[in-house]
Amino acid sequence: MEPVQPPSRPYRGTAAGDRVAERRERLVEAGIDVFGSTGYRTATVRAICARAGLTKRYFYESFTDSEALLLACYQRAADEILTAMVHAVTGAPANVPAQLHAALAGYFGAIDGDQRLARITLLEILGVSPAVDAAYRDQTERFGSSVELLAQEAFTASDLPAIQRHLVAQGIIGAITTVAAQWLLTERRAPLTDLVDATDVLVLAVLDRLRTGGTG
Repeated sequence: MEPVQPPSRPYRGTAAGDRVAERRERLVEAGIDVFGSTGYRTATVRAICARAGLTKRYFYESFTDSEALLLACYQRAADEILTAMVHAVTGAPANVPAQLHAALAGYFGAIDGDQRLARITLLEILGVSPAVDAAYRDQTERFGSSVELLAQEAFTASDLPAIQRHLVAQGIIGAITTVAAQWLLTERRAPLTDLVDATDVLVLAVLDRLRTGGTG
């Protein structure tokens, strides 16, 4: 019979599991800062640990490598952006055009308010590895599903097959993120209101085409 291990003792009133979670949080925050400013490909574990105020020992306590940290940072960034969009939609009038405009304002407002989120989700996540590509694909699916839910009436009115409607939703996300990436790469020269208004026109045009039937 295996001996029962005593529980880890609190250190200065903090349980061991809480200390691990707190160190992991510090590393994620440091990763967002480093990946979102100087970039993933030039970042080192040493630099991230220095930013977090931790040693490498504690980095490997939570992450196998910098790619694992990138995935955690990407998830956090995507969550923050989606939360901003949902919050904006809940404060909008209960009609699709108003809620769509609010969602776009929430998206562009989030990446303008914290440009680290923009860089991570639009640039640093691309072409890293198959695992990171899979995470990017999953997030595109997630945001595409949000579009289908927000504009459910237009998607259900369409006579397109389900797979094509799903691809349309993904295409909407792709168009929005392409506009956002160009804005980031051109040093944010376009005013935020122009980004929101232009993508609003684009998405409404697609939704109108869905409602009028499809492929002709």
